Amino acid sequence: MKHAEAQGAVLARMAESRAELIATHVAGKPVRVARATRGPSRTLLAGTRTAPWYLRTPNAGLIALALVSIAMLGLRRAAQTAVGAGLSASTHRALGNVFDTLRG
Repeated sequence: MKHAEAQGAVLARMAESRAELIATHVAGKPVRVARATRGPSRTLLAGTRTAPWYLRTPNAGLIALALVSIAMLGLRRAAQTAVGAGLSASTHRALGNVFDTLRG
């Protein structure tokens, strides 16, 4: 089956389903969107435990990475690595800006 034939078959099915949908709805009546019911209330049930605050933050992955690196490398070496990576990135960005200015 060639692409054009497959595309024609898909378009025919789409037109058929569109016509079926239009036929099922009355023209003067607005379509109502059914809303999903909410689950249990957002208040915590007695006895349930929540995650610590640092696991509920958007930076949970970064915090986990820091904790694992501290556990593996030790505090001093992890800090040296983080500072070195930060200095390397900022130096690279600054030099890139200088070279872009010289080019343009």
